[in-house]
Amino acid sequence: MNEQDLRYLISSYQQKSFDLFSQLIASDAKVKQLTDLVEALTVKVNEQKEEIESLTKPKRTPKVEGGDFK
Repeated sequence: MNEQDLRYLISSYQQKSFDLFSQLIASDAKVKQLTDLVEALTVKVNEQKEEIESLTKPKRTPKVEGGDFK
């Protein structure tokens, strides 16, 4: 390889490195965004599960002692 070949090679490495680094940053940002979304949706699902459980529990009626009604 001569000096000119090495310049092209280094230039190509630099461009590819920059492209891959940019893709990595964009992917990392997307992962963080989707992780936050999953966490928010998990909280919502858990809230809805609790609400469903509270709605499906049988309601207790108070006991009447002695049967004295007026």
